[in-house]
Amino acid sequence: MDNQNAKKSLTWSQRKSIILDVANGLVYLHFGLKPAIYHRDIKATNILLDAGMNARVADFGLAKQNIESRSQLNTRVAGTHGYLAPEYALYGQLSEKSDVYSFGVVILEILCGRKALDLSSSGTPAFFISDWVWSLLKSGNIESALDASMLIDENLASRKIIERFLMVGVLSSHVVADSRPTILDALKMLEGDIEIPPIPDRPMALGNHDFPMVIQNSENQDV
Repeated sequence: MDNQNAKKSLTWSQRKSIILDVANGLVYLHFGLKPAIYHRDIKATNILLDAGMNARVADFGLAKQNIESRSQLNTRVAGTHGYLAPEYALYGQLSEKSDVYSFGVVILEILCGRKALDLSSSGTPAFFISDWVWSLLKSGNIESALDASMLIDENLASRKIIERFLMVGVLSSHVVADSRPTILDALKMLEGDIEIPPIPDRPMALGNHDFPMVIQNSENQDV
C-alpha cells in the first residue's frame, strides 16, 4: 500500500474495508491480548492486502508488550517519521494512543490519496498530511482533502460516511494524546455506533514539523 497511484485506484468500498480491517487488528492487539501489544510502526507499507483485498497488519519487529500493566511506558523511540505520535517522538512516552495516532495518519492517507510526509530537498518536512487536513478543517473546507477519484461514483449517503471516516482520522491523529479515542472507540465511530465528539483545538507548540527525524531501525533497543 505504499504506492500513491495504487491508493488512488482503490474504490471507496475497498478503502473502507481496509480501514476497518486495520482497526479490528489493532483492537485485537490492544484489547484482545493480555498483556496488550503496541505495534509502534503502523504505516501504509506495513498493511498487507491479500487477493480478496483483505488487509492485515504486518511487521511486528518493533512491537512491544505492555508487561508493566501501565497505560503508558517510557521507551526509546523507534518507528517511522510521519507516523510517530508527538508524545512518543519527543519524549519516548508510548501508549495505546501512540498506535491510534499512526492509525489516524493511515486513514488520512487512504482517504486523501496522499503520502503521510513529503520532504524538501534539504530533508526537512515540506508537507505533513495531518497538518494539511487540520488546516482544511479549520477553514471549513475539509471535504477538499478527499481523493476526488474516490468520489466519482458515490452518492450523498456514501459521502457522509466518507466524511465521518475522515473526521475519525483527524481525531485519531490529534497531537494531544488525551484527545484521541482508544482504538475500540475509533472503530465504533467508524461503524457509526457512537458519535464523533467535537474535535479539540491543537496547541501550536506541538507542531509536527518540529519532531526529530526518526526512521525505522530494528536495532533500536528499549530501555
